[in-house]
Amino acid sequence: MLHMSSILFSFTVMQFIMAAVLMVFWRVRTKANGLKEMALGAALGGTGALIAGFGTYSQNFYLGTAGVSCFVFTAMAAARSMDRLQGRDPKPAREAATATLAIAIIGYFAVVEHSVAGIFTTLSALYAIVTGMTARRLLAEKNPALKSGCRILGVLFAVFAALHTVRVFFRPFIEGVPGPGGQIVPLDILYAFIGLAIVIGWSLGLLWTIYNASEHQLRAAYEDLERFSAAVAHDLKSPLNAVIGNIEAATHLAPNQQPETRDRFLASAHEAALRMNRFINDLLADARTGHGTPSEEAVEPAQCLRAARDGLAAQLEAVAAEVSVGALPRVTANGLQLTRVFQNLLDNAVKYRSHDRPLRIDVSARRGDDGVVHISVRDNGTGIARADQARVFDRFARAGKQSLVEGDGMGLAECRRVIEKAGGTISVASELGDGATFTISLPAAPD
Repeated sequence: MLHMSSILFSFTVMQFIMAAVLMVFWRVRTKANGLKEMALGAALGGTGALIAGFGTYSQNFYLGTAGVSCFVFTAMAAARSMDRLQGRDPKPAREAATATLAIAIIGYFAVVEHSVAGIFTTLSALYAIVTGMTARRLLAEKNPALKSGCRILGVLFAVFAALHTVRVFFRPFIEGVPGPGGQIVPLDILYAFIGLAIVIGWSLGLLWTIYNASEHQLRAAYEDLERFSAAVAHDLKSPLNAVIGNIEAATHLAPNQQPETRDRFLASAHEAALRMNRFINDLLADARTGHGTPSEEAVEPAQCLRAARDGLAAQLEAVAAEVSVGALPRVTANGLQLTRVFQNLLDNAVKYRSHDRPLRIDVSARRGDDGVVHISVRDNGTGIARADQARVFDRFARAGKQSLVEGDGMGLAECRRVIEKAGGTISVASELGDGATFTISLPAAPD
């Protein structure tokens, strides 16, 4: 008896230390998901081991049973911890029903049957069901930030469930010596040690998963910031070039030129600078309200296209481009980001125009039966070779003879990122020498 109680008291110390460590990490990691619940589970496990230890030491069967009942809540807390980690809301009603049923069955075996085998079999059945379901959810995790850690945790939970499933089928047939204490057999002690080791593994796995997820999110945030900076710099080139071009034109006028011509160039430069300033302010406002995540709402693509045309007015006029626009149904997207997409597509049409015919850009749309609006932007430029079409949306990838056209390969990659973030797709169809058609597919806005 003394030996068994000593083991339980040792488990108590280890569980309470583990609970304290988890609580410290929970506070330091700004209350990371799952840590508090796992710490609670460890504390309940330590409390159960302490009560069961006193029950074993004093040979009080009911006190020992009360300690074992605490392990029911340990399993529920561990399962809830994993749900929190994966961002799922707990289901208190289901948890309460499961715990109540398990304790009722344990109580039956304690009060009516005085059967330690029945108590441990019931506890193992609960463990097998709860941790088995938890393992299935962990192994199905798709979030890249959590996937690797959840795989490790899922395996640990699955091993725990498998071990206790075996115990459910074999423990009822193993009997100890008469008396409550004598019914505890070496298999129970072995399972206690293995169970404690796996629970420690859960805690370490949870800590590693949280750390790995934080590292993944930090790396993703850095990459987003880098991509965002490059994309903004790319989008600001057009209005900045308009400012520079108009100012140079105004300062290099011949002495006999009319003052009205200089004023027109300066007014165009001023308007381009104002558009650039509005674009920057819109980006900052969007970042403040959405914390970097564009808010999606019902927008009018025609308005976004008009804003993009205004920003590229100088370039479009310089090449005498003709832009025709059909009816464009409302879509669910971020207005500022959709404007950026149109601006990139129009800018590319100017850059890759054919020099043996006037540039023509046709923008049309159709609404599919699946609730998606397909917006087509077609030009009659040089087109894109089939070999290049699969990679034009990759970062820093460019089609055609790159030395002949200024660019950095950022525009279409940013278009794809923006459209996919809004739940849509973007594709291209083209024949070399016969222009290109870019199709933007976005969810239709509710009527």
